[in-house]
Amino acid sequence: MNHKNMLLELILFGLIMVMLSGCSISMMMRTDTILEPDSAHAIVTFVRPSAFGGAIKLSLWDREKFIGILAARAQVQYLTEPGEHLFIAQDENWSYVKANLEAGKHYFIIGKVLPGVGKALVELDPVNKEDDYQKKTQQWLTDLNSTTVIPEKVTGFADLQMRHINKAIADYDTGDVKFSILESGDHI
Repeated sequence: MNHKNMLLELILFGLIMVMLSGCSISMMMRTDTILEPDSAHAIVTFVRPSAFGGAIKLSLWDREKFIGILAARAQVQYLTEPGEHLFIAQDENWSYVKANLEAGKHYFIIGKVLPGVGKALVELDPVNKEDDYQKKTQQWLTDLNSTTVIPEKVTGFADLQMRHINKAIADYDTGDVKFSILESGDHI
């Protein structure tokens, strides 16, 4: 692919992301339900306790599976199978967390927004066992807005993103990206 086509593709992707970012939050709804892991599943709670970059919404993925949109001062809970997972978030850049989850356990990943060039840089920061953030997890569960996906609104958004998600996953699979690690013992 030549540079001109790549540039056009990148511009088109950026325009689509800008258009969808206004719609993306409408794919989510507030919920009062706080999930608890069961003996067959793990819970991963993605939190964004900071209001910095409030207009920025992080799209969250478990490889090709769309999890939700993480807004400022909000949380998204994800009930999933135990085992290996690759969590991805995107705005100007991609951020990756390789996770090994254990059934019956609850894990936290912080979504951070950092100043970038034109857009924001995102970082997924897993809360590890020795992390001081462990002390804040219960407060996050009560203080942050709990949101969940409206399933019937997801398909179009996820379909539009799939080519870019597959490229991000391929970059990870070939070792071309940095990633953080969430170990099975890092549960709360």
